[in-house]
Amino acid sequence: MADVTVAMTTDAREMLARAGWRVTPPRVAIWQVLCDATDEPDAVEILRRARLWEPRTSLGTVYRFLRDLEQRGLAACRLLPHQRARWRIGSPEPSAAPQGDPVTLAAITQLAAAFGYRLIPNTWHRAGT
Repeated sequence: MADVTVAMTTDAREMLARAGWRVTPPRVAIWQVLCDATDEPDAVEILRRARLWEPRTSLGTVYRFLRDLEQRGLAACRLLPHQRARWRIGSPEPSAAPQGDPVTLAAITQLAAAFGYRLIPNTWHRAGT
């Protein structure tokens, strides 16, 4: 079991070095948590799991590293109403929402604009968009 963990950690270290980041134990732990996740954990759950690998990991480090991963397209965040954002390795997925009738969509967009709103697509959130 220890050999598998070392190999996985080595891969994380290589990924961090290739991306130009300093290889720190907390970053390695966070990356391992995301790689091992079979679900979409939120930042607090990522912190809890990462502390099993590296007890010195902080919530601030988790948030900063997640933001950095997202900006480089290595992780994606899914925003849920009334819940914490969920994270996973990989780029954002396109919206699964149906496109709808263009005439209806144009009418709704115009109505929203009349009240000072702008419609946005229901997709994975990505930094800078």
